[in-house]
Amino acid sequence: MKGPFGESLMSENRVEEKMKLLFLLAFVLLFPQSKGNPLSRGDDGYQRTFEDLKREIAGYSDIAKKIINLAVYGRAQNRSYERLALFVDTIGPRLSGSKNLELAIKYMYKALKMDGLENIHLEPVKIPHWERVKESAVMVEPRNHSIAILGLGGSIATPPEGNQASFRRAILFIHLI
Repeated sequence: MKGPFGESLMSENRVEEKMKLLFLLAFVLLFPQSKGNPLSRGDDGYQRTFEDLKREIAGYSDIAKKIINLAVYGRAQNRSYERLALFVDTIGPRLSGSKNLELAIKYMYKALKMDGLENIHLEPVKIPHWERVKESAVMVEPRNHSIAILGLGGSIATPPEGNQASFRRAILFIHLI
């Protein structure tokens, strides 16, 4: 079977072989580092060994196969870039706490549900909200002159009465230090 660009698609056996190779590679790379010593502590304080991690990783084999099969053979086949383009063109920039971020979260939740993925859920999180408003700066002495500036996310708002400060000309970068 050929893909849209003439490439041959992997058979299910080939995908399974690649998964086994991936697990073997992880085993070969992690084993010399652990040497039977605990790799980390779990939430319960129990020291996990390499064997514990190996069993945990192996437990995700079926889930990984489902994801690969969906992407390679299923409804998601060859759709990643199409979906990304639609997502970016439809939602646009997603600043922290913005309406677009909320739309993006709802869009992805709905898309993943429609794809039939399991355990798709939203969790409440606190996200700081910052809105870009019109930034401006004006030099008032020795003459009025508008200065181009950029407000950065999370920056402190200027009070309604504005700010005034003296200005010092720096000819070289060393003068700024």
